[in-house]
Amino acid sequence: MNPADHFLREHASVHRRTVERSDFNMDYLLEGLTERQLRLQPHGMNSLAWIFWHIARTEDGFVSCIVLGRDQLFDRDDWKERLRVSTRGVSTGKGGVPELSEAIDLEALWAYRDAVGRRTREGVRTLGQEKWDAPIDVADVRKAVSVGVASADFEKWLPSKPRESALYWWGLHHTLMHLGQVGMLRGVVSAG
Repeated sequence: MNPADHFLREHASVHRRTVERSDFNMDYLLEGLTERQLRLQPHGMNSLAWIFWHIARTEDGFVSCIVLGRDQLFDRDDWKERLRVSTRGVSTGKGGVPELSEAIDLEALWAYRDAVGRRTREGVRTLGQEKWDAPIDVADVRKAVSVGVASADFEKWLPSKPRESALYWWGLHHTLMHLGQVGMLRGVVSAG
């Protein structure tokens, strides 16, 4: 199995079945949750809505701009308006979590995340071996900085890092880490 096929197999599991039919996907994490439960912030934790926003923005911004060297999906098709959000970043700080959790359109969030997943998969399928093996260059990092996804600090340490490892981190492992949070938080909001 080549690296792209391996990534695509694993990537299918961190998205919903609407992105790619696979033997396993993350649909079960959402089954039976109410809109209220998705927006709750028990004990000051991030809401499930915020976590899925963060996952989608990270994959879209970093995989699109840095790994695949193209514009992010967020800047197309009026996603900011459709999502009803005031931020365009990946929302790594605690500020704005309550506002985003309440304001975000959940149906648009699922549509955006699905579209990001499909777009990542299409980009990986067309990523030539020469680009797959190439290190990240400064221009790709600057693209992410210019659209508000990454901070300027990324220009100091990210160029020359392997593109493949960046794809695996932002397109798969980062999501898996947060899906662990989702599983824990799902138990908390379901019990309350």
